[in-house]
Amino acid sequence: MFMQYSVFLASSVLSVSAIGIIAELGSRLSPAAIITANISTAPRWSDYHAPQAGYVVHVAEDSDVAETVKYCNQHNRTFLAQSGGHGWANTFSMSGKDVIINMRGLNSMKLNENKTEIRIGGGVLNEELIQIAYDNGLQVLNGGCNCVGVMGATLGGGVSRNMNLYGLPADNLVSARVVTSDGSIVVASSTENEDLLWALRGAGANFGIVISAVMNAYTAKNNGTVWAGTLTFTGNKLEGFIAAMGALIMTEDMTVHWGFSHALPENQPAITAEVFFMRADVEAARTACQTLYALHPENDTTGILEYNHLNDDTIGLCEDGGRKPAWHVGLKTLDYPAFQQIWDHWVAFVEETGVDTTILVETYSGYATQQASRESASYAHRDINFYAWSLSFWEDETLDDVVEEYGREVRSLWRASSGFEQSRAYLNFAHGDEPLEEIYGESLPHLRELKSKWDPEAKFNQFFPIS
Repeated sequence: MFMQYSVFLASSVLSVSAIGIIAELGSRLSPAAIITANISTAPRWSDYHAPQAGYVVHVAEDSDVAETVKYCNQHNRTFLAQSGGHGWANTFSMSGKDVIINMRGLNSMKLNENKTEIRIGGGVLNEELIQIAYDNGLQVLNGGCNCVGVMGATLGGGVSRNMNLYGLPADNLVSARVVTSDGSIVVASSTENEDLLWALRGAGANFGIVISAVMNAYTAKNNGTVWAGTLTFTGNKLEGFIAAMGALIMTEDMTVHWGFSHALPENQPAITAEVFFMRADVEAARTACQTLYALHPENDTTGILEYNHLNDDTIGLCEDGGRKPAWHVGLKTLDYPAFQQIWDHWVAFVEETGVDTTILVETYSGYATQQASRESASYAHRDINFYAWSLSFWEDETLDDVVEEYGREVRSLWRASSGFEQSRAYLNFAHGDEPLEEIYGESLPHLRELKSKWDPEAKFNQFFPIS
């Protein structure tokens, strides 16, 4: 009934061919699925180089994903699955005849009896995963922004404050039900299609659409409480701050997300450090961060938080739309002269253009991440110590070239001072113009072999496509 109504409603504004597409594909979907030509029903976090499809399928059952893939193959239409819609890369190449598969309807979650694993649907968001974990006395490998899709982040490798303890989100992907390039549904696990599981753990967008997955879950520390907050410093402390971060001994409990923002009174530029200690032990946390406290922060908002409120500070970043690309480099070491140049460039750029721009550097303990075998996952860059990225927010498209030039210049400074002979980039933070070797590293040759097996016609070709 709904499908008939939606086509009738569209008849005055859609072409005959569009009505036919909606009717034909709609007849193959489950009753609760929706197909529409209104692509605003599946918004993107960033409109900058966003995929420009003509149709959205809001799936309700696993079979809806498989049927949509089969239909698109039969009619030579490109397709792209999304849940949170946060992928900001410029690698998308869709047109008005193509289809977005909106996964948000597949948002079920279920724990196993021992609460050591959780099965999640392909459309689950971080906020939903965090809440079910908190409600059951658990911690999971969630990301730092509530509105990001869990599977999208995980399939790129994933970063998480808990990865210090348990490895990358991709390392905690136990198994997956996957729609492959021909519309088949297969299982990837350590005992079935092991090569596909390896590919999913770091390059998943090239190999299939995960309709559900089993991921590890862990008993929460300190009844689900953590120590967290923000330390703010004036810009004249940059040299000392870089030295302090370089000397900071990152324990398994610690992460620090730091960078440059206008966080001081009268919108003055500042260095901010969001510090996290995954045990609610104030004395131990402050001791662990002593090199930062020795710089005498201007502001200190640290305190005890419930685990399900850990991402509250990033809620403001969840608004969809606008132009929000990033430029990113993985760093081995911190180079103060490079960061001083970036600071000066950042201050001048924001003053001259008015473009809201932030420098971010995510810092983790790499111990657990580096313990995983390269044979277990395709994610290659386990030696990154600092995930550095510049993120700009603007609306006026006439500023595109100016912002692009700025972003490339900052990225060049990081590349030249990264401490690596070959540049590294974490796929989910990257801009989209990087060489594939920079994205997939040593895994690229084997990924190419598996691509020819699992996706020989390159149907999954929208997000850092392997060629």
